Amino acid sequence: MRSKSDKKKSLVPRLRFPEFREAGAWEFIPLEAIAPLVNDRVQLKDISNVNYVSTENILQDFGGVAVANKLPTVNSVSSFQAGDVLLANIRPYLKKVWAANFSGGASNDVLVFRPRNSQGCQYVAHILKNNRFIDYVMAGAKGVKMPRGDINSIKEYPVPIPPETTEQQKVAHCLSSLDEVIGLQAKKVQSLKQHKKGLMQQLFPAEGETTPHLRFPEFREAGAWDKQRIG
Repeated sequence: MRSKSDKKKSLVPRLRFPEFREAGAWEFIPLEAIAPLVNDRVQLKDISNVNYVSTENILQDFGGVAVANKLPTVNSVSSFQAGDVLLANIRPYLKKVWAANFSGGASNDVLVFRPRNSQGCQYVAHILKNNRFIDYVMAGAKGVKMPRGDINSIKEYPVPIPPETTEQQKVAHCLSSLDEVIGLQAKKVQSLKQHKKGLMQQLFPAEGETTPHLRFPEFREAGAWDKQRIG
């Protein structure tokens, strides 16, 4: 049987920034202790499509949020503020987690976590935007067609915390920097997709036409295109 000292020594990451290698072991703390759920309310009249968040407009695969198509027909909704971390609690496997960068209102199926330390927002966000957390939520989820995470279980999720706040901040900063690079690459990919779509519309003849609008120089005098069966 492992001693308590051996167990404590094992609570260190395999990869660690040089200045923290002698900082000691990490510990696990329940999510509720560092980022409790909040149940504040805000009147719907004070919310617009721009700052309303539901399970529909939180994007899956940790993709952020989109503008809501509609507002609910209720008097009030859950309130959130910049720095909170939101989790869509219907079908958690869709990985709908978002770190809020503005204040607004959310549907009842969106859980709002508020880090006790304002500087810990990004760290908590990275903990929840993680397949390990999603697997944990799904393991305790209830329902088949529309599974929901068990709130009490989610509150008890063990969050790894380093002994020094500065290490926590550096880990969060490192991961956030990678997220920025990924975001920029995603925008480039989307731009290339749009460019390809536009090219395809011009490189092939439009309906009712026999030549494309855009043609390579060496084929501009090659004559009209023909239609053949795909076989």
